[in-house]
Amino acid sequence: MSHAEIAFAIIVGVITAMGVIVSALLTAYAADRAAKLAAHGVDRQIMLNSAVKVAEFRQDWINDLRNAMVRFQGLGLQVQSTHAHEIFEAGAKIDLLMNRNDSRYQTLSEYMSDYIQAKSEKEKMDCLEPFLELCQDILKTEWEVLKKELRQITVLSTL
Repeated sequence: MSHAEIAFAIIVGVITAMGVIVSALLTAYAADRAAKLAAHGVDRQIMLNSAVKVAEFRQDWINDLRNAMVRFQGLGLQVQSTHAHEIFEAGAKIDLLMNRNDSRYQTLSEYMSDYIQAKSEKEKMDCLEPFLELCQDILKTEWEVLKKELRQITVLSTL
């Protein structure tokens, strides 16, 4: 074998080895990138699932609060109620579902107390309107918070 053939064989061997090394590096880079993308996708999915779960909990909480408000109002309509325990229970549920740091909490509690203590049907009806308006405001505000959370989830899911 001549020197030229040996040199050619060495050059081909070096080029082949370099090709294998570059190919291995590119494959490793691609695998690393794919693993990072997969991990990012998993992290994003966990974040989305968490946000969806919080939104579900908020919706359940809003439903529970609305149901307690309706129950309290319905039981309290009777002037001489034989359902005092149930009225108290519905009021307590509202108290427990509400955030006591909410600026409307104290007013809501006062309205419920006035409603319970009303002696006549007229007094009950006079107490009912502000109670219902405040309940509507609270539920509307919380619904708006939920809608905002759902919009954020939608935006996150499209990223």
